[in-house]
Amino acid sequence: MTTLKYWARLLRIFYNYKKKSAKLPYLPVRLWVELTSYCNYKCIMCPNKDLKEEDKGFMEFDLYKKIIDESHNIVFDINLAHRGESLLHPQIIEMIDYAKQKNLFTRLHTNGSLLTEEMSQKIIASRLDHLSFSFDGYNKEQYEKIRIGGDFNKTVNNIVRFLEIKRKSHAKKPTTAIEVISFSPSKKEKLAYEKKIFLSRFKDLTLDSFVIKNLHNWGGELKKSHPQKKYSVCTFPWNALTIFWDGSVLPCTQDFFGHYLLGNVKDSSLMEIWNGEPMIELRRKLAKREISDLEICSKCDRLWRKGILGVPKDYLWKFLTKRMP
Repeated sequence: MTTLKYWARLLRIFYNYKKKSAKLPYLPVRLWVELTSYCNYKCIMCPNKDLKEEDKGFMEFDLYKKIIDESHNIVFDINLAHRGESLLHPQIIEMIDYAKQKNLFTRLHTNGSLLTEEMSQKIIASRLDHLSFSFDGYNKEQYEKIRIGGDFNKTVNNIVRFLEIKRKSHAKKPTTAIEVISFSPSKKEKLAYEKKIFLSRFKDLTLDSFVIKNLHNWGGELKKSHPQKKYSVCTFPWNALTIFWDGSVLPCTQDFFGHYLLGNVKDSSLMEIWNGEPMIELRRKLAKREISDLEICSKCDRLWRKGILGVPKDYLWKFLTKRMP
């Protein structure tokens, strides 16, 4: 996609978002595709540990291909992870390969615990565009208290080895990031020291960024107080869709348990779902702040964030600085 086309589409999204259009003259530019809802961790801040057994599964490859085939000429990027650990999927490399064959900018988010040397080599060879490691806590005690079931030393070594393999192969992709949620009880001085020691493990390796993220409440699933200041209309329904492993389509990644079902890609096209009545009604309600009867939106802390021109700052920053080629 040319730079001109990228900005033209971005301006179109912004225009319809500010206009509060309920039916949109374009298709989503971002997708979250859940390859599996299974996870090998039981993190204290993640609702995944409360998923019912019938809500767990792996996306079938034919269904995945349908999604990619419908979206490859439309979206800016595709995120191959949501509620689960995608490296558990036995066809993860084939799935990355298929997306790259369609020239999609492809992202993967992982806890890194299953990253063997062989898997690392395959991911680098797959031409994946971006790989982010979800990693909370700067030492063994912090990490294993937060990420139940995880092994601090093993996971750090997996990430280090991945970066070593990438450096040795002179590969530019995937760009790599470590993402840490900010909820450490440590004092600022101690936290800064712990962070410095932790990052020293990756010195001279090909780590592209280190990201500290704020803890959110997963649409009210996580009991966390938040100040309700200025209401900010969620941008998600104006630019993206989330697809569960079974083909269920949701308007937002925060709808962890699928309260607001828009349809299923097994039965409908993404185009039909994007401007279907459930999505149109959701946009109307969000625009008018009529969210009291919306199970997720009414409890979500992400509707109360500082913004610029009505757009949440972190969303705006991502689109302006992380644009896809």
